[in-house]
Amino acid sequence: MTNKSIASLLSETATLVEIAGGNAFRARAFQRAARTLEQLDESVATLLAEDRLTDISGIGAGLAAQIGELVDRGSFEARDDLLASLPPGLLDLTRVRGLGPKRIRQIWQELDVTTLDALEDAAQSGRLAELDGFGPKTQQNVLESLDQLRAYAGRRRYAEAVGLVEPILAALREADVIVRAEPSGPLRRQMETVAGADLLVATTTPKAVRAVAADLGLALTPRPDGDDLVFTGTVDDDFPLRLRIVAPERFGTAWWWQTGSSEHCAAFEERYGAPAAVADEPDLYATVDLEVVPPALREGRNELEAAARHALPDLITTESLHGTLHNHSTYSDGAHSLREMAEAARARGYSYFGICDHSQSLQIANGLSVDAVQEQQAEVRALNETFADDGGPPFRIFSGIESDILPDGSLDYDDDILASFDFIVASVHTRFSMSTDEATARIIRAVRNPYTTILGHPTGRLLLRRDGYAIHHEPVIEACAEHGVAIELNANPYRLDLDWRWIRAATEQGVLIAINPDAHSIDQLDYMRWGVRAAQKGWLTAEQCLNAKPLDAFSGWLAHRRASTTV
Repeated sequence: MTNKSIASLLSETATLVEIAGGNAFRARAFQRAARTLEQLDESVATLLAEDRLTDISGIGAGLAAQIGELVDRGSFEARDDLLASLPPGLLDLTRVRGLGPKRIRQIWQELDVTTLDALEDAAQSGRLAELDGFGPKTQQNVLESLDQLRAYAGRRRYAEAVGLVEPILAALREADVIVRAEPSGPLRRQMETVAGADLLVATTTPKAVRAVAADLGLALTPRPDGDDLVFTGTVDDDFPLRLRIVAPERFGTAWWWQTGSSEHCAAFEERYGAPAAVADEPDLYATVDLEVVPPALREGRNELEAAARHALPDLITTESLHGTLHNHSTYSDGAHSLREMAEAARARGYSYFGICDHSQSLQIANGLSVDAVQEQQAEVRALNETFADDGGPPFRIFSGIESDILPDGSLDYDDDILASFDFIVASVHTRFSMSTDEATARIIRAVRNPYTTILGHPTGRLLLRRDGYAIHHEPVIEACAEHGVAIELNANPYRLDLDWRWIRAATEQGVLIAINPDAHSIDQLDYMRWGVRAAQKGWLTAEQCLNAKPLDAFSGWLAHRRASTTV
């Protein structure tokens, strides 16, 4: 089991303790352990094997034994007892936005609600609003959250789906009977969420694939589909998996059909006719004198017109990036120190690192007081001196802050403190219930602030959890263009915000996109991979990306912007 999966089960156990009305200290112990283990660099399994797990603060012998049992069999006795003592549907209620363990227990105890369907009935009948501490607004929020859960049902975030598919593809490619195995469908197009995983397999012995799948532990059902054979089944708790089996000589055309959106394929057929059977996909485009359209762009958004002019963009890659700007440390709610985070960024080949801990108003994330800001800035200066003298490649830390955009659109901190930072990421973290017009006005006021450098995660969405607050994108982009503010594409796979569908609208007005991991731990620096893939869908090039600028160019950009900005 991975550290994250162990942490998830411990956190879930803490929730079960609270729902059951158990000891609050016990619940907090599980929750603290979950946070600690999730942020560890070393494998929990390794620590257990070397009898070092109890060396970690907060992990005593009893908890270590439970974690060991969890690693061995996927659960432990106390967790099993909790699950057995509670109605099985109660855990589903934790997926409803706004319902914490205490409220779930109240709903269960007072309304005998133990399933999502029963919760919906209670809300629709008005009984939920009658509970102490609820009311009509909470009831309506529950109904809206249930609607979202249904819309999200069965879908997975892109990064999660890739994680499920990559080991399957690797195993398929090792089989002697398989000539080629590749992802297709929305997964290959790098969509932010997908409803299933489509794989394409080339072989001369289609029925042999079933035995290969069985060896992988995949229970798949075959069915003929024209000249092809399609195997369907599920992986990882009912996530649909489809394997289409084709002859090697038709692989290229089948891959094209199985990858492109209906709009892309229909537009191609209308102009060039149905493509002939080819073994290699590039030949399909070459036959009609088109550039090969990258899979991420096959969405019917004028990519064929660009391909006909041989004018497709040279898409950004992870290798294009020279720095990472939006990152957190133990100064606020990060897991690793400023030095550890910076050194990890340098080890990944970046030449600059932006520290953007939370600002003072976000107390839940341990936002920085003015004294803490000054302490951190002193450490930044000291570390930069160290990096400059250590003989390594050029590297610099830039002092930034993730300043809260307050409800009236102003930034956290007074101007003299704001002026002390090298750059500022301005983000909304509270009051999501504003109307679209109010939210737009709030953000535009923040963009107009001369200290704002980057607009952070513009809608606050969490994929498959919440849609984010609605804004009018066009005037926000226009304001960023007018005031020279970059827009963040937050690379956290739960966010991928700015939505890729708005990237071209921004870059066409000259707005730079900053791809940032919003990293709260060293491993999250690698979220850049997902941000780049989302950026590719928005046709982003390295020239249009703020942190694809080399160190000197980025420093010059900041200096020019500061010199041209008047407060």
